[in-house]
Amino acid sequence: MELYEILSARGLNTLMFTDPYAKFCFTANLASKFKRTIYFDLDTTFTAYLRAGLVRAAGVDIYLPSGINFIPMLKNVLSSIESSDLVIFDSVNSFYSLFKLQEKSLGGLNHLLSVLLMLIVRRGVDCRVPVLATTMLRYRHLAGWIQSPTSRRLLQNKSEVKLKVDWQKPQASLVLTVMGHESIPEGSEMVYENTAVLTT
Repeated sequence: MELYEILSARGLNTLMFTDPYAKFCFTANLASKFKRTIYFDLDTTFTAYLRAGLVRAAGVDIYLPSGINFIPMLKNVLSSIESSDLVIFDSVNSFYSLFKLQEKSLGGLNHLLSVLLMLIVRRGVDCRVPVLATTMLRYRHLAGWIQSPTSRRLLQNKSEVKLKVDWQKPQASLVLTVMGHESIPEGSEMVYENTAVLTT
């Protein structure tokens, strides 16, 4: 099954990762498969590699939001989804770095993130355009790899498709594990070879 065939246009798609390079290779390969991709690049990794000529993805509209320009960008994205094939929100963890975060404001930011993502997803569903959000798993002693509390409830409850990606370095392969899907059994693994964006 091709990477793009796994995504659903009926709700939010979530990609969890522990290795940022695995996530980057996944999103870079995914973006290259579509004619036009809207890419919210909150951690700026994809943008850096694209501008350096290390990513082949011709039809990508990149958005580099800040706390000030996020809402105007969102309006532009919502009006552009209809003529797009994919929206990538990369990454949920980096969203919080756009704002001066205080403990008392965390609940408000969580609510804002939920509203923004659901607006994008609702528009994507209406236009039959898949929306993918990425989130990094955090390592907690005794608990192993877990989603950060800020994003766990939103992504677990609202995701139509939940995936986890890992990197197999000797084979230069991505291993995609299905954590939740409408038609693929949970725990299914798919290996995609020759997916390295850079030689390592």
